[in-house]
Amino acid sequence: MKFTTLNSGSHKPENADDLPVSIVIPLYNERAILIHNLELLAHFFDQLVGERNWLFILVDNGSTDGTEKLVEDAVTQWPLSRGVFLDKPNYGAALKAGLRSATSQWVYMVDIEQWDFPFMTWAWENRDHFDMLLGSKRADSTLNHQYPYRRLLSAGLNGMLQLLFGYSGTDTHGPKLLNRQSLNSIIQVCQLDRGQFDTELVLRATRSRKRLVEVPVEYRESRPHRNWMIKKIVWNLFALRRLHRVMQAVPFEGQVRYYRFTREEIDNLTAATEILESPRV
Repeated sequence: MKFTTLNSGSHKPENADDLPVSIVIPLYNERAILIHNLELLAHFFDQLVGERNWLFILVDNGSTDGTEKLVEDAVTQWPLSRGVFLDKPNYGAALKAGLRSATSQWVYMVDIEQWDFPFMTWAWENRDHFDMLLGSKRADSTLNHQYPYRRLLSAGLNGMLQLLFGYSGTDTHGPKLLNRQSLNSIIQVCQLDRGQFDTELVLRATRSRKRLVEVPVEYRESRPHRNWMIKKIVWNLFALRRLHRVMQAVPFEGQVRYYRFTREEIDNLTAATEILESPRV
């Protein structure tokens, strides 16, 4: 898959690569919501890490509705940001291209129509304790507002991950904050794309004894899904078969370091920090 990258040109200062955090956002036909939602996210990150102390990496993967032009406008509106353009739709390839374009130590992986500010805040405040911080829509059912058939599909997929790969978590597809420097070698060798790239990334990080933490996030479905359920089930079965072949060559390097927090704990940043810093027995 071919892709090109666009930077903000003369607006980019010499220390752009030294910014602490990038926000990777895959995009496909998001013209109706793109700029409005980017403005909300920009305001949030200005407050969280400091004004202009971050950058967007916007990955358009084959949009046909004019999203590509809006990405170019966004790169101009938010100096330092980058546009990455793929030639055809592929969610996993978009995530991979975005991560490989990042140069900051920390990288958020966020969907343009779905995010959880409490999780993103907690993750940033506690980032030094972990290599990967994951948001799970399945960790707390009171926060999961998916349609019942979508819950069933998510539960079935995660059950297969637990059965086939010994995965101890509840979700691999939620928002994430990554220590790119710690995970870069894993990012580079991931082979899957589409909906299983981030699953492979999580599984490889778990088996490499990286420090992972799972936190419940609120999830609300804001628009119709683009694929029929039956089609998605069939595709996932083929993807799981390929993932199984790939992961057979990736052994567990020791005991898994996988942590969990409740929503109540992340809503109280001080209490959660005290738990993290207390001695473990």
